[in-house]
Amino acid sequence: MTISELNDYYLLEGAIKDGRERIAKIEAKLCASPAFDTSGVPKNPTPQNRVEATYIQLAELKSELDNSVKQYEALKTRIEKYIAGISDLLIRRIMEKRVLQHKAWSVIADELGGGNTRDSVKKMYYRYISDNSES
Repeated sequence: MTISELNDYYLLEGAIKDGRERIAKIEAKLCASPAFDTSGVPKNPTPQNRVEATYIQLAELKSELDNSVKQYEALKTRIEKYIAGISDLLIRRIMEKRVLQHKAWSVIADELGGGNTRDSVKKMYYRYISDNSES
């Protein structure tokens, strides 16, 4: 496991959240703004059907989101197996708190106690990854 892969986990999680928010906004726009008035006449006739274009955009975004979710789930499974396989309990707990729970170094040090500092926890994390990287 590399630092890059561990960082990608966090970034993919954020990208999925952003994608879901974009899809929700587009769906809300489609529901809240009917393209036709009560008599069935288009409110703003244009050569391009805006509702159709919006549905196409929505389908593309959903497809991209599905791909991101699959990539995220695969990476998440790999990272969870990697962390579960760490025999040193202290390092495993640091990894869980930093990677899976997205906690700050100072919070991790406080939670672990035992005289650990922000810098010592951070050094242990990076040292373990550099000593045990697959690449």
